[in-house]
Amino acid sequence: MPLRSLSAAQCDNLKPMGGAIKRAAAVLFAHSCDRCGRSRWQNRGVGEKAANSSNSAGFQPASHVASAPLDSGGGLGALAAAAASGAALALAALAAWRWMRARSPLRELRQALAAGADWYWRCDAHLTVTALQTGQRPLPDLDPRQLLGRKLWEIEAGLPPPQALTATTSACAPFYDVAVNTGCGRTFLLSGLPRFDADGRFEGYCGVAREVSALLAAARAEAAPPAQLLAEHAARTRQLELAVRELDSFAHSVSHDLRAPLRVVDGFAHIVLEDYGDRLDDLGREHLKRIVAAASRMNAMIDTLLALAKMTSREIVRERVDLAELARQLAEELLAQYENRHAFVAVASAPVDGDRTLLRLVLQNLLGNAFKFSARVPAPQVEFGLRQENDRLVYFVRDNGAGFDMRFADKLFGLFQRFHSQNEFPGTGVGLATVQRIVRKHGGRVWAESAPGQGATFFFTLWEDSAPH
Repeated sequence: MPLRSLSAAQCDNLKPMGGAIKRAAAVLFAHSCDRCGRSRWQNRGVGEKAANSSNSAGFQPASHVASAPLDSGGGLGALAAAAASGAALALAALAAWRWMRARSPLRELRQALAAGADWYWRCDAHLTVTALQTGQRPLPDLDPRQLLGRKLWEIEAGLPPPQALTATTSACAPFYDVAVNTGCGRTFLLSGLPRFDADGRFEGYCGVAREVSALLAAARAEAAPPAQLLAEHAARTRQLELAVRELDSFAHSVSHDLRAPLRVVDGFAHIVLEDYGDRLDDLGREHLKRIVAAASRMNAMIDTLLALAKMTSREIVRERVDLAELARQLAEELLAQYENRHAFVAVASAPVDGDRTLLRLVLQNLLGNAFKFSARVPAPQVEFGLRQENDRLVYFVRDNGAGFDMRFADKLFGLFQRFHSQNEFPGTGVGLATVQRIVRKHGGRVWAESAPGQGATFFFTLWEDSAPH
């Protein structure tokens, strides 16, 4: 660059090099300009003298003019100053170039690429690697530079091209994270972008490669259940199988062993009542009648337990079921039993997925309780409906009957739990326990809201852990 072309704006661009370099360059620039200016005017004066001499004394050779002595304090000083200024500016330019190179985005990009990739490569249009630069992470038992002259997927000689890579490179399209598996169980991911010349002709690819064998091994180790968890699962499975066998044994005992002495009690009580009833007074006959009634209730409870175990242990057969239609069918049977005293209301449709037999048993118990506990009010009403809560369908059975105290709601769904006497409202105390087990088997929950003398509402949901139906 000529010395006089360095402008004041260019001097300002030297700020990142430090104030000292900028001030030195500015002083040298001013000094050199001053020297060169005086030298130029001195040389101009010499030229004018030579011209005047030629006009007065005739033509003289150029060598004569050139041999004219220069001012010893002017010409040599100017040359020295110019040389010093040029050297200083060259040093300043070198420092600026080094500063810019150290902070170049391209340099940062190369450093990031070397840290994130095991090597980056460039290949020709035939997918043969022509240039390669290794990253900062050393690879065990592999020198990426051996890929030079091979196909870009031939990390081991003779490896076939991955199908995903073949389909992409045939269209000269970019590819990302294409897995290359070697014969020794190592996995590498290749990513590349196509290169084109100025005329748009395909020249090949450039991209990066990274080994992910360690990451895949760690992921498989985390996904595989530990040996302790497998052992615990096996132990729980054995316990579950044992519990199922014990339940079957209990059901067999209930159905056979317990029924035998119960039949004896019931049979002999009937014999005494029929054959010796006339010899007993009224109190004796009343005692025998209570024994017979208790045996009958016990027999009914055993039947209910067996039915509960049988129904709740069966596998669910899922099908489309309209709960509203089931409710209307059951209501017709109950209305005939209670002489059509109740007013029954049901929604038009309530389709769900579930086991028809088990869901019918749920509605049979809930509607049966609603009709039973509202039978003594002047205008009994029973309703089956549904409502939306938090993107879930909630089904309910409501009545205006006797109700119950919510303080005892936690005992409501237990086996043989009753809030009313047998004389007031007959029953076995197993119906709501059956409802809860079936609802839970369908992925739902059941709860109740009530107050004494204000009726009760039983709510239940289905398949809460899946999409609503």
